[in-house]
Amino acid sequence: MRLLVVALALVLTLMYFTFGLRFGYVTLTPTYMFGASGTNRYTYQIYEPNQTVGVEGSCTVRSGEVTLRLLDPKGSQVAGQSCPKGSWGLKLVATGDPGRYTLEIEMKKFSGVMDLKETRK
Repeated sequence: MRLLVVALALVLTLMYFTFGLRFGYVTLTPTYMFGASGTNRYTYQIYEPNQTVGVEGSCTVRSGEVTLRLLDPKGSQVAGQSCPKGSWGLKLVATGDPGRYTLEIEMKKFSGVMDLKETRK
């Protein structure tokens, strides 16, 4: 049993120093992150012209930085926001042509909480 606990602690330490620890799913539940680095992508499909899609929520940053970008089907950025240290409200929405819109979240040694919800109209 002790060996299992030591192995788990070693794995968690290795994960923390490589890509960080993440607990939750960003667009469904509040997500707690510790030393997270890298880029996550989430896609949203629009089927009819002039529909609105995006995310609303908040990010609380204890250390590091996180940048959110909403990209249209052509790959152009239509909304973006950066969260430096502190608490921030987020609202990234786009209205446009049918296709896949991508939410790109870039993290640099990010520790904090991110709470996003999908929004459509």
